[in-house]
Amino acid sequence: MKNILCYGDSNTYGLSPEWVHGQFGRHDINTRWTGRLQKQLGEDYRIIEEGLCGRTTAFSDPTSAYRNGLPYLQPCIESHSPLDLIIIMLGTNDCKGLHSASPADIAMGLGRLIQVAKNPALYMGTPVPKVLVAVPVPIGEGAMTLPDGITDMAMIEKSRALAARYKNTAAMYGCDYIDLGEVAATTPDEGVHLDAAAHAAVAGALEKGIREIL
Repeated sequence: MKNILCYGDSNTYGLSPEWVHGQFGRHDINTRWTGRLQKQLGEDYRIIEEGLCGRTTAFSDPTSAYRNGLPYLQPCIESHSPLDLIIIMLGTNDCKGLHSASPADIAMGLGRLIQVAKNPALYMGTPVPKVLVAVPVPIGEGAMTLPDGITDMAMIEKSRALAARYKNTAAMYGCDYIDLGEVAATTPDEGVHLDAAAHAAVAGALEKGIREIL
């Protein structure tokens, strides 16, 4: 069996964009891309879903504890090993103005995660898993109307700039790479999260990539 760790934020958790209409909740397991991916890949694969709303690559959020993805990655890996593949799908929350991070800074945060994921010492003699860098779907302009008032045009532009930066980082560390912005979009009126159709598109693209990698 191939074990795949999916390390992400609210779009891995499956937060529904309907929260903006007063219907806060999570897509069910059959709608979330992780659940769809498990079904599509079949019983020879095990999808490990590790999504946390607000998680960043390597930045601490003063407004919400435990959102820095860097310190948790090592214990997460150790608790789920052995692993064949780690999918890292982070960066959207890094674009928030409170982090004052440029796309280059965010790509460096990604690089630090990859260094942890590729550390042979974590695997106690078992093979080091491959790493797939999954560029998050960019933030849409609908996010500028959200009631939380977090999103501005600079945040949107940063999210759009991640693909090129991440591609270079993935190449530098010898990782596989997929740009999910090429296959899916956020909902027009919410701009941050994925609806059922987008989750299906992400699952389809990742299934293809996983079968090529493994």
